[in-house]
Amino acid sequence: MIRSMTGFATKSLVFTLEDGSKAQVAISLKSLNSRFFEVTCKLPYPLSNLETDITKILKQYLYRGHIYFTINTNTPNAFKSVVEPALSIIHEYLTAINTIKKECGIQESPSLNTILQLPNVFNLAEKNLDSASTELILQTTKQLVDEVIKAQEVEGKILLDDIMQRIAIMQKEIDEIEKNSATLMEAQKTKLHQALQEMTPDEQKSNELHKNTLYSLLDKMDIHEEIVRFKSHLKSLSAHLNSSDVEKGKRLDFTLQELAREINTIAAKCSDATIGSLAINVKVELEKAREQTQNIV
Repeated sequence: MIRSMTGFATKSLVFTLEDGSKAQVAISLKSLNSRFFEVTCKLPYPLSNLETDITKILKQYLYRGHIYFTINTNTPNAFKSVVEPALSIIHEYLTAINTIKKECGIQESPSLNTILQLPNVFNLAEKNLDSASTELILQTTKQLVDEVIKAQEVEGKILLDDIMQRIAIMQKEIDEIEKNSATLMEAQKTKLHQALQEMTPDEQKSNELHKNTLYSLLDKMDIHEEIVRFKSHLKSLSAHLNSSDVEKGKRLDFTLQELAREINTIAAKCSDATIGSLAINVKVELEKAREQTQNIV
C-alpha cells in the first residue's frame, strides 16, 4: 500500500467546561510534503499542555510530512473565567496615590471610576479542561488521523499506478537498449576480428599498441554490467512499491538515484545514436517517477 503525504480532515465538536459552560471548537489536520516529520500546532492557550500528547499521536501514525494541527473556537471567551479584582495591584495603586497626595499636598481622594480605569485592576483567569473534555480532543485527533490516512491511501493508489506505468516503460526501453547493445558489440567484434586477420605478422608486431587500443575501446563500449544493475534496481523499485512497509518514500528515492546513475553511465559509454535516444526516454520516465515519489510517505 502506498500513502501520499498530503491529506486534510476537520471536525467540529462541543464540550463542557468545569463551570458547566459550553465551548464549540473546530479541529483541523492538514499534511503536506516534507523531507522529514514536522508538526505545527496552533492551540488556544488553555489547551497548550495537550501539544505533546497530540504530537505523539501524529508521529505514531503519520510518519513523515509537515503536519498542521489547529484548534479554533467561535466562542472567544470560552476558556475565560469570571472577572476578579486584582486586589494586590489595587493596593499598590492606592499606596502610590497616597504617597502622591502626601508629597504634593493634594486632598482629593481617587474615585471608584478613576480606579477602575487603571490598567490591570482585574484578573481574567484561564479555565482548565476536565479529563473528559481532554480525552474527547485526543480521541478526535485520532479520528482525524484516520481520515487523513484514508485520503493519503486514495492518492497513494493513483501514485502507485502511475509509477508502475513508468517502470513498465523503462523495462521496455532497457530491453531495447540491451538488444541494440548486443548487436552493436557483435558488429564491433566482427570489425576488430577482420582488422586483425588482415594484418601481416610484421604489422601485428608493429601495431601491438594499436591492437590494445582497439580492445580497450571495445571494452569501454560494453554496457552489459550497467544494464544488469539497472534491471536489478528496477526490480527492487517494484518490490519496494508493493511491500507492506508504510514508510518507503526515501528508499524509493534512493533507488531512483541509483537507476539514474546507471542510465547516465550507459549513455556516456555507448555513443550509438539509437541507444542514446532510448537512454533519454528512460531518463524522462525516471524524472516523472521521482516527481511522484516526492509525495510518498
